[in-house]
Amino acid sequence: MPRRVRSPVERYHDRVAGVYDGIYAGNAYWEAIFAVTWRNIVRHLPKDLSSRCLDVGCGSGRWGLRLIRAGYSVDFLDISQKMLDQAANRLAAMGKTSIRLDCLNTPSPAPPGPADPRISRIWHADMDNLSALPDASHDFIVGQGDPLNCTEKPRQAFKDLARLLRPGGVLLLSVDNRLQGIDHFLGKGDVEGLEKFLRTGRTQWIADDPNERYPITMFTPGQIRGMCRERKLELVSLIGKTVLPLRRFKDLLDDPAKRNALLRLEESLHGEEALLANASHLEFAARKPD
Repeated sequence: MPRRVRSPVERYHDRVAGVYDGIYAGNAYWEAIFAVTWRNIVRHLPKDLSSRCLDVGCGSGRWGLRLIRAGYSVDFLDISQKMLDQAANRLAAMGKTSIRLDCLNTPSPAPPGPADPRISRIWHADMDNLSALPDASHDFIVGQGDPLNCTEKPRQAFKDLARLLRPGGVLLLSVDNRLQGIDHFLGKGDVEGLEKFLRTGRTQWIADDPNERYPITMFTPGQIRGMCRERKLELVSLIGKTVLPLRRFKDLLDDPAKRNALLRLEESLHGEEALLANASHLEFAARKPD
C-alpha cells in the first residue's frame, strides 16, 4: 500500500511538536491567556467526575492533562502523531495508561472496546473525518489552539463533534476571530481579497516555510451562533480572548498585582458583545439538549 501523504497542517505540527510548549513557556501574556482559558473551562465542566472528556486538537495535551488532574477520564485527538507522542509521554509520566488508535494510517481501524475510565484513548485522526469515533461517547469536549480553523470542512467537523456529545454534554471551542483578519488585507491594499475573506472566512496560515502553509477558516460570532442552531445546540457562552489589548501592553502583566487586576477586568468584559471584535480569538460553549 502506498505511503499516506501528510497534509501541510500535519507536517507543520509534526515539525514543531518538540518545541511547541517552549514557545509559550515563561511568556507573561500567554500565561495570562492560559489562566483565563482554564477558568472559563472550569465554568462548563461536568459536575460528575465520572464524566468522560475529549481534548480535540490536543497538541501536547495541555488541557486534557489538566482535566485528568482535576479527576476526569480524558481521551486525546490530534492530526499530528508527534504531538500525540508528547501527550502520551506526559500521560506515562503521570502514571496513566493509554492506548493508541490510528485512524489516518489504518484505513479501517478496529472499533474500540468499551471505554475504561482508567485508560485514555489517543486518537490519531483528522477532524474532517471522525467517523471512527462512536456516537454520544463524551460528556465534555474541549478544543483549544483553534483546531476547527484548520479543517477543510469546518461545518462537517462541527457536526461530527456534536455527534460525539452525549445528551447534556458541552462542547467548548476556541476559534480565530474573522474580524481580526481585516488589517492583513488592508495592509496589502487587497480589497478584493478582503471581500472574499469576509464572505468565506478562508485565508492561509502564514508559516515561514511555504510548504507548511495551509488554509484556515476564521469565524464570526454570527457564524458560531448559526452553526449551533444548525446542530440544535444551546449556545451557553461566547467570549473574546482577549477583549483588552493585553498583547500590546504585555509588560504590565509582569507585575503580579497589575496582572491580577487586568485579568479581573478582562473576565468582567469578555462576554460583552460590543467588545468581541477586539479579540484575536472567540471561545464558545454549546450544550447538547438532554
